[in-house]
Amino acid sequence: MNERLIDWLFGVIARPGETLSEIAAEKPAGMAFLVYLVVAALNAVTSTYSNQSMEALDELMFEIGFYLAPAWFVVGALFFSIISIFISTLLIHLFARLFGGRAGYWNLFSAYAFAVFPLIIGVPVTVFLGFAGVFGSVISGLVTFGLAIWVLVLEVIAIREAHGISTGMSILAYFIHIIILIVIPVAIAVFVVLAVLAF
Repeated sequence: MNERLIDWLFGVIARPGETLSEIAAEKPAGMAFLVYLVVAALNAVTSTYSNQSMEALDELMFEIGFYLAPAWFVVGALFFSIISIFISTLLIHLFARLFGGRAGYWNLFSAYAFAVFPLIIGVPVTVFLGFAGVFGSVISGLVTFGLAIWVLVLEVIAIREAHGISTGMSILAYFIHIIILIVIPVAIAVFVVLAVLAF
């Protein structure tokens, strides 16, 4: 099992289509969730405890006159990550099925969770560049952006391979779920704020 896990992790990077298709077919949901959890936890810790983040948190808590241990920010980020993957997978799964997909929820979940693995590269980058001041922040931001794009592509591949639909339909399912999760709640919040200010 350990050899299989290592093969899948390297496969997500080196041969994503083939690997994510195999993962979706075998649906190792528990292992996939563990991979996702480890990546999310490491990123939450390094992001919170980086020099820039600690300084920003100290300033924020000083201004509001309330202190909260950084560990709580890590717990909050991890909790949000756990909730988000289950909700995201559900929404994408529903739209993929609507577009002709034939996989089960856990088939997609397994491939989708493995797709975030490259984000682990950002952990050492954040740690080391955190000591390089503004220059380090800029480079770290660029690396993080690049990794985010890479993972986005892998997530679309995961949808395609799990459900057996076209790349175009996979992209459509992905971005519809983004609209539902981000754009609509933001639009509602803006509408509420404007409505309150109008009275």
